[in-house]
Amino acid sequence: MCDYQFDISKAFSRVNYWKLFNKMLDDGVSCDVVRRISFCYSHHEVHVHWHNNISGRFGINNGTRQGGILSPYLFSRYIRDVLCRVVHCNVGCNISGCVINVLAYADDTVLLAPSWKALQQLLDILHVALVA
Repeated sequence: MCDYQFDISKAFSRVNYWKLFNKMLDDGVSCDVVRRISFCYSHHEVHVHWHNNISGRFGINNGTRQGGILSPYLFSRYIRDVLCRVVHCNVGCNISGCVINVLAYADDTVLLAPSWKALQQLLDILHVALVA
């Protein structure tokens, strides 16, 4: 069995808020909940502290908050469609009649495959799905 940890941690900072909020609405999350989360994210401001200098405040237009309590859920929801492509390709390790090919929690993703060729197929599916 081959496994490969696929690091997509940089994708945390590339999450498009509005796509995420629309996906949450599609899942039936209450409009009030999505409205509150979207307010927090769209009004998020930061400053940079570097070598005893502090920048002015500026807004953040995308990304989930690293270390935020909702971030693992929000990121997992954001990439769920990508992971579903991998899960439904039927390439992976057969364990008691069930094909297992991806284990994921937030940006920690592990691909499982019975061979290097199968692992490459999974990587290709992920690559295409993430670029699209």
